[in-house]
Amino acid sequence: MLYFDKTQDGCRIAIWHVTESVDELLTLLPDEDLVRDEAYARFHSEGRILEWTAVRVLLYDMLDRQVPILYHDNGAPYLPEYEHLDISISHTRGYVAVALAEQGEVGIDVEQMGAKAERVRHKFIRDDEEADTQVKLLLHWSAKETAFKILNRNNVDFLKHLRVMPFELTADEGRFQLQETKTDDEQVLNIDYKVFPDFVLTYSHITD
Repeated sequence: MLYFDKTQDGCRIAIWHVTESVDELLTLLPDEDLVRDEAYARFHSEGRILEWTAVRVLLYDMLDRQVPILYHDNGAPYLPEYEHLDISISHTRGYVAVALAEQGEVGIDVEQMGAKAERVRHKFIRDDEEADTQVKLLLHWSAKETAFKILNRNNVDFLKHLRVMPFELTADEGRFQLQETKTDDEQVLNIDYKVFPDFVLTYSHITD
């Protein structure tokens, strides 16, 4: 079911809570056979098939039209029938998220609450970053995943090239900044976030 839907500054963010089975999701699409055939041809895992199908149901809900999602060689998605729209996709246990932007680039990420981030924090948390709670740790991870999608570059090192600037977590939603040093521009990205009971969401939209 549609769980979250927000539009701001030409960018739309939506999240689907996957409470349905694959067959139930497929009935929500005009051409369910097309999605079923592609999903089962690509994946053997029922979980991946469920996520794949849920993303397409969510996109159909957002556009009110069933359209194909194709992928560049680096795995980034795009919509061949909506060349003016940039798309970003993410999923975590029980949820899928899609971001659409009419101009520029957009990135989105969702990360499940849990202990996994703590186990791998050495792979993405720098000495000059402040991630002293589980939520802030997840937001750092999620923000770097979001930035990675926007940069759309190979060999982005989460420790070397991406730094989340210090911020205070005073509310369940807000904005902080991330500095990237992968490109010559060394952009500072605005990262919007929202903390849900089961997961965190981050997204960023660049129009320049």
